[in-house]
Amino acid sequence: MQICKNTVVVIIGILAAISIPTYIGQQDRAKDTAAGAQLRTAATAQQLHYAEEGAYAEDAEALEAYGFRQGEQVVAVTSGGTDDSYCMEATGGTGDFNITQDLGRPEPGGC
Repeated sequence: MQICKNTVVVIIGILAAISIPTYIGQQDRAKDTAAGAQLRTAATAQQLHYAEEGAYAEDAEALEAYGFRQGEQVVAVTSGGTDDSYCMEATGGTGDFNITQDLGRPEPGGC
């Protein structure tokens, strides 16, 4: 009976060793997706800001009037306030992501 208990403990240990890294990887991918979604929402708000103000917002707070709300993956506007460009970034589970007026979609890396 002791051999069976030890075998069960070993099997549980092996399953945990396999599943825990997979679970952590899923969390990182979920944070990456959330960062991308936040950046796309902020980019939409930037375009609305530009349409009304004639310049891109200098900070995320200015985007709140255009429907943007900060989430867990915080968006930072690292450049803006001009009439021709902006760059915003957010941190996901595997690193930073950025979006600019030219990209139109989140890309890995900071501004």
